[in-house]
Amino acid sequence: MDALILCGGFATRLEPITLFVPKPLLPVEGRPILDHILDGVAILGVNRIVLSTNKKFSDQFKYWAENKTASGFKMPIEIVVEPTMYHGEKFGAIKGIDYTVEKAGFRDDLLIIAGDNFYTFDLNRMVDAFRKSGKTTIAVHDVKSVDEARRFGVVHLDGSRVVGFDEKPSNPRSTLISTGVYLFPAVMLKKFHEYMSDGNNPDAPGYFLQWLIGKESVEGVVYSDKWYDIGTIDTYKKVFDSHFK
Repeated sequence: MDALILCGGFATRLEPITLFVPKPLLPVEGRPILDHILDGVAILGVNRIVLSTNKKFSDQFKYWAENKTASGFKMPIEIVVEPTMYHGEKFGAIKGIDYTVEKAGFRDDLLIIAGDNFYTFDLNRMVDAFRKSGKTTIAVHDVKSVDEARRFGVVHLDGSRVVGFDEKPSNPRSTLISTGVYLFPAVMLKKFHEYMSDGNNPDAPGYFLQWLIGKESVEGVVYSDKWYDIGTIDTYKKVFDSHFK
């Protein structure tokens, strides 16, 4: 199993902070968000860790990766750079995944994590479920609020099977949302290129999941642990302030 961490966005909703520092490198609990993500990934026994980013912030991520290795992190962190410098040029998450799958030459099962995620749940549960089913598996969180669910991709489950997915619906049918953590069997990696070749929306992964569940079985693992999508100044302030309480 390999791991891909998505850091290709420009985080315009967090400006002016993210004019200078990419969102995945913002500090939470005294460390960059990416450090927390790597803590959870490293214990899974993955073969490779690849980070995809844009050209604007590539030097910062390369510097961070070099320092991680120098400070004792046991695995090399590979960087794939999308040729984009501005928000208007951004690939979008699915186009970025398709681009990186090709550039990195992924051939094994692939764990994909959005680089702006801050969570405390144990990914081993998800990996265990994935290995038992052999199917695409997503991490799901209950935000327990319909108003909050409108901001995310809303998941509909029948047992553990994902039977529906709505990207930022105005009237959510569930308070279960996708956390931006996915596990894809190796045979599914070609689906990203198929999706893009069909002219579909290249941005939010939810659009890809909507398309995929019409063709393949997808499983969901529900977590109740702490999870934040750090998308706005208010959310980041909430997460940042919690460290000092």
